[in-house]
Amino acid sequence: MITLYTPATGFPDLEAKIAYGLARIGIEAYGSDKVVIENCNGFYAITIDGEIDSINQTFNMVSKRVLSSVYIPFNTPGIAGRSANNMSVNNEENFTLDFYTSLFPYSINKNIEPVCRHKTTKIGNVIGFTAATSYHHRRNGIDISIQQQIPRRPTNPKKICKTCGLLSLLGIWFASFIFSITDKEVMITPIPRSKVAGQDLEQVFSLQHKVRKDWINQEIPQTLIPLIFLSKIPSSSDILSKFDLFIAVLSRQQGYHVDGLFLIPIGDYLAFIKASPYNPASVEIMLRGNAFNALQELNQVVFTKAQTSLLKFARLYVQEISSNNFVNLLYPQTAKYLLEVTMIKSEIIENPALLSLARTLRYFIRERKYGYADDIRNARKDSKDFEETIVKMLREAELRRVQQEQDKNSGKEVKNWVHLPNEEEIKEIFRLTNEDFEQVKTALVILAFSFPTKKEED
Repeated sequence: MITLYTPATGFPDLEAKIAYGLARIGIEAYGSDKVVIENCNGFYAITIDGEIDSINQTFNMVSKRVLSSVYIPFNTPGIAGRSANNMSVNNEENFTLDFYTSLFPYSINKNIEPVCRHKTTKIGNVIGFTAATSYHHRRNGIDISIQQQIPRRPTNPKKICKTCGLLSLLGIWFASFIFSITDKEVMITPIPRSKVAGQDLEQVFSLQHKVRKDWINQEIPQTLIPLIFLSKIPSSSDILSKFDLFIAVLSRQQGYHVDGLFLIPIGDYLAFIKASPYNPASVEIMLRGNAFNALQELNQVVFTKAQTSLLKFARLYVQEISSNNFVNLLYPQTAKYLLEVTMIKSEIIENPALLSLARTLRYFIRERKYGYADDIRNARKDSKDFEETIVKMLREAELRRVQQEQDKNSGKEVKNWVHLPNEEEIKEIFRLTNEDFEQVKTALVILAFSFPTKKEED
């Protein structure tokens, strides 16, 4: 049994990539059941049931087999030019992992040292290994500098030892998710929260190929990347339940620069994705329809559980997704899930009187008359807005029902019949609003903006 330690560089994504590289070598040498990664808050301990000599032999064999050309470095975001050339492995080179068997003391890097502090061959630059070594990409020209009479955006170049560089490359290509959003390159690195066994790592190694080099030709707000990314792998999202996500968004203009850097806990996103297949389907519908305003409100609902964002989301979803010929509503399964996660009581969601009134409100939404829904959404408890809106809506519904009956009697086809709740149901609604105004208001609007269930139609 042997334990290898990452060098505590201070860069969380770099530490994880080196850890994955070491774990990949351990799995190659002894199998996944012999390897465990443990997050030690600043570095990783990789325990392998094996011997260092065999691990060294495996590392040299894998390095020559996988990294003998510049293909992988050149196709890794953040690595280009001479840096890529320096990362290829030739047949004469031999590497050792012996210095990973000791834990490095925490200390400040000297300028002459690589970030890993290993005293072996140095390579650079490490933007591809950790985006934190690049300045943020500004758009106002302030960070432009003149180098050899050419305007360039500066970087903050660091060096790393070649062994750590090779391990990091293995970690990127076996465990990181790489895809493009318009002209940006996105690298997502899973960050283990505690201990992760080799069997779990093998699943991550296989999962990352599903999105590698995928290209999304849309300008997506960066805050939506976790939601959209996880929605694209719904059947496999359980694999990432033991991880957080480190997300780096890179642009390439006169060298690589970081456009965004996030470390995101994903428990709430996974719960949303796993709750119903209609949830990731809704995300895909909004993505295809460029409904980014609705997506941002949904992201707020999933991440913060805000009822106000839920009300905005439902309205924007219908507005941005509907076509000229069809009003597209929320899936009822998605609507119910979002109501539940925003702490709306199930007895309110399933109340027959509320469902009946939502059915009436849905009629006007399908007629593209959103005023009643907007007035209810904006109503305050300390005013008469809610009651007055309900009364006004019911009065118009009664007039339309009379007209529909006349049309039917004259032989005209009526496709969208208006539903009228009975008097007892109206009394029940007003009783509920006196007890839980905000919950009733929220549930009424969300259910009205969703398709009716089979039970409602019957």
